[in-house]
Amino acid sequence: MDGSAPRIPDPRAAARVFYDGACPVCRREIGWYRRMRSGDMIEWLDISQATNVPAGLPSGVTLHDLMRRFTITRHDGQTVSGGPGFIALWRSLGPTWWLGRLFDHAPGHALGEIGYRAFLRLRRLWR
Repeated sequence: MDGSAPRIPDPRAAARVFYDGACPVCRREIGWYRRMRSGDMIEWLDISQATNVPAGLPSGVTLHDLMRRFTITRHDGQTVSGGPGFIALWRSLGPTWWLGRLFDHAPGHALGEIGYRAFLRLRRLWR
């Protein structure tokens, strides 16, 4: 034991990330996030193949929902998707924690969602 206090997770940070590993852009971006400091503290779930889908999906969320939108479960048990999902993810990772805190308010969530919806339009071309 090194004498330091145990790290308590940020309740609004990502605990589980559900992503579409069949999307080349998504797969590459998730790979980048996974290599960041604290990326190993998150459970990464590629739901593009039925064998990768966990037994317990978030309450009220279907596999179809997970394939349509980037979704995370936070440490506080809340499930969020799209722009707010990325904000929760950013709160989890060493290099991006400040972005997550900066955007984690009503206007920030709206801006994140607008950006995410624009990405979804482009994503159709890559899928």
